[in-house]
Amino acid sequence: MIMKSVMKRMMVMVVIVAVLVVQMPGEATAAARPMEMALNYTTVLVKLHGKQTLKVSSIAPGGASKAVKYEIANRKIASVTKKGVVKGKKTGVTTIRVTSKKNKSLKKLVKVIVAQFVPTKVKMSTVSVKMKVDQKKSLKATVTPKKVLSSNKKGVWISSDTDIVSVSSKGVMTARQEGQAVVTFTTINGKKAVCTVTVSRDSVVRPVPEPTQPSVTSGGAIAIPVSGSAIGVDVASGSTFIL
Repeated sequence: MIMKSVMKRMMVMVVIVAVLVVQMPGEATAAARPMEMALNYTTVLVKLHGKQTLKVSSIAPGGASKAVKYEIANRKIASVTKKGVVKGKKTGVTTIRVTSKKNKSLKKLVKVIVAQFVPTKVKMSTVSVKMKVDQKKSLKATVTPKKVLSSNKKGVWISSDTDIVSVSSKGVMTARQEGQAVVTFTTINGKKAVCTVTVSRDSVVRPVPEPTQPSVTSGGAIAIPVSGSAIGVDVASGSTFIL
């Protein structure tokens, strides 16, 4: 009897443990195989003896593993840690290959620039602007310090809503329709400046032409003004003629 009681208790414990294992979330379920990924930088601009962090910003399908391996081509110019921290060691250019650990065929190649001077601040020519539909205006982004190489001062212009206002690679905005959007300039090393754009429709009030009044000629005819001439009506006969 004692043995049967012990066996029953053991069976109950086994069942309980099995149920708990099935219900436990997380690591027991394998993550989906990543098919696409995007990084926070396509080009890493890092200051000499400074650092910048490279990482996976998005993955597809959702919930797939973001685990990647970083490999740098020239370790004399820069180094990269397992967590994607890039450190500048010598001025120059090299590349980093980023490979998904769950999908070896999924790779990204990132350009690395190590420079003595990099953008520390960027300022927009104006922080807000009003535009009319179909109007064009230009924005300018000024990068400091001035010693930054012109090639490293380049950045990306992006509109938060291209249906309202679009922006070219040179900062030329085109108002598309009524609304409000934010135009952002981002340098290679992630420094940003923004401008809020408000677009409204041009409401021009056009004057309403005054109604023309007929006049009576000396011959007893009624003259009705028309654009560029007048039509005469003979009251007696009812015939019309051009004055």
